[in-house]
Amino acid sequence: MSNRREFVAWGALAIGTLAAARESAAFAQGTAPPRAAGAAAADPLYAFVYDDRFPDSAAFAAQARARGQRTQSLDHGDVTRLWYDDLYHQWKKGPVGIAGLTTPGALFVLETFGNDAGLRLQFKADHRRRGNQVEHRLFGPGPMLRAALPLETSGNQWSAHMGRVMCAARRRSFERSEVRLTTQVSGGPPGENDYLVSWVLAPRSRGSMTTWGS
Repeated sequence: MSNRREFVAWGALAIGTLAAARESAAFAQGTAPPRAAGAAAADPLYAFVYDDRFPDSAAFAAQARARGQRTQSLDHGDVTRLWYDDLYHQWKKGPVGIAGLTTPGALFVLETFGNDAGLRLQFKADHRRRGNQVEHRLFGPGPMLRAALPLETSGNQWSAHMGRVMCAARRRSFERSEVRLTTQVSGGPPGENDYLVSWVLAPRSRGSMTTWGS
């Protein structure tokens, strides 16, 4: 049974326009049309981080690459090489945003380094495999949550859909909401791939300090 918090969150999402709903459906099919000239573009992200030990994470990165994004794999889940060889040098020049679908541990380390460089966690989604379902708990800007709604019908392509959402959605919004969704999936039983998290670390802006709990 939904509690009051979930009811309020869904109410906030329901105010999206019909155009937003159509755009979300297009994301689910990977056929979102180009935006009109002068429309707001997606915030640029420096890299999409993934862990190639996990098929869902690799599918997320493949979708990002298909949309022209730069991807960076972790070394067996370890962020050390990515940090010392790449992000450390980029963030010394100035904060640049990154996104990912990784383990919670990898996010924790990258968020810690990112906070020191002037970034904050702007979007987070927990993805937990339970039997033939993936339960999603998403926190972040309303436009991103609305674009993520087709997760419920995305099946085994749910992580690719998250890649499309993160590539295309505009994240600079002071609106923050929470929503829970469930995806029916097929395949083998859950294993070490049963808990992943997708996220966006973006440059901190005045008046928009938000910390998401676990």
